[in-house]
Amino acid sequence: MGAPRKSIRGVRVIALVATVLILSSCLTTRNSKFLEIDEAVQAGNFETAVQALENESSDLYGNRDGVLYYLDSGVLYFYNRDYQKSIQQFNEAELLIEEYFTKSVSQAAASLLLNDNQIEYPGEDFEDIYLNVFKAVAFMEQGEHEAAFVEVRRINNKLNLLEDKYQGLAARYNEADDAAVEMEPRESRFYNSALARYLSLIMYRADGDYDGARIDWEQLETAFREQTNIYDYPNPFGRDIIEPSDQARLSVMAFAGEAPLKRAETLYVSTGAGQVTIVYAGEGDGGNIIPAGYASFAFPGVESGYRFKFQLPRMELRGSDVRSIRVIVDGEPIGELGMLENMEQVALDTFEIKEPIIFLKTVTRTIVKGILAQKGKEQMQEAGANSGSMVGL
Repeated sequence: MGAPRKSIRGVRVIALVATVLILSSCLTTRNSKFLEIDEAVQAGNFETAVQALENESSDLYGNRDGVLYYLDSGVLYFYNRDYQKSIQQFNEAELLIEEYFTKSVSQAAASLLLNDNQIEYPGEDFEDIYLNVFKAVAFMEQGEHEAAFVEVRRINNKLNLLEDKYQGLAARYNEADDAAVEMEPRESRFYNSALARYLSLIMYRADGDYDGARIDWEQLETAFREQTNIYDYPNPFGRDIIEPSDQARLSVMAFAGEAPLKRAETLYVSTGAGQVTIVYAGEGDGGNIIPAGYASFAFPGVESGYRFKFQLPRMELRGSDVRSIRVIVDGEPIGELGMLENMEQVALDTFEIKEPIIFLKTVTRTIVKGILAQKGKEQMQEAGANSGSMVGL
């Protein structure tokens, strides 16, 4: 399905949609209304999908799901070619993501015992990054390439600050009164987006700024060379992409696949004197729990003999059924698109940066609240036994 729009100084940009990629990934289950929207999207009925989303938004999203709503809405308006509305919705999502994350940092200093389900969803980092990609393409479709440049720069700025972002959050958690274990995020392994470099490159090229295009080309090559955790496939472009040409250029992009989901993974914790052991478990065919691994680390002050279970979010990749995308002009195939950026892998890698923080925060909350509840129960049982009242029962 092609969507040719306005020329950008001699370059026509076409955004193709294969199997549609929806940005938001928070919900692990989809109710019937979401399924209806998904079916409309898969059938290419984007106007129907947009109307269904807007008509049912109050039922589909809770009061802490503002980011999810604006992300879903922005993507659907984009595919429906209402680029101005799409940009507007993504702007709202971006503002809320920043607001909610800032709020979560301030809450972190107060206590580790806050339940994540009771705070606003601040979005995943890949959602925050790729909303700028969609905004950039939307501006390009409207011929506003200066605004598109701004969005591309925001992508690179966010990637450069990603590790610092979670270093700051970890520091705030470590300052909390109930902090017991030092938190530290993982090192960021994604700091240079080939997709962002490509968007910038074709705009520089359209302006006739071949030196700017060359710099982006070199950065694109660097992205493939230095980030093999993301780009484990060949660069689909040759250097001829930045060579001057006396012919019109056709730039084609396609988004394929679906965003990953976050699933709940159950873990078990047992305590020793100043020590905790975490057992990772899976579920067998008969529903029985099968230990899949364990980790043990110091936890100052904890007593032995306690056992609890808790859940952690796990990113589940859904992949894509699309194996190739052919470009056909006037009924004639002119080539196939190559993979430029695995957005799903980016989602996983950026999520893994904050995984140690999520893990230790959840373990701490489980142990502290579990011990408090257990001691309270023991005190009630003791009081009931001593008084001979029904409290003991």
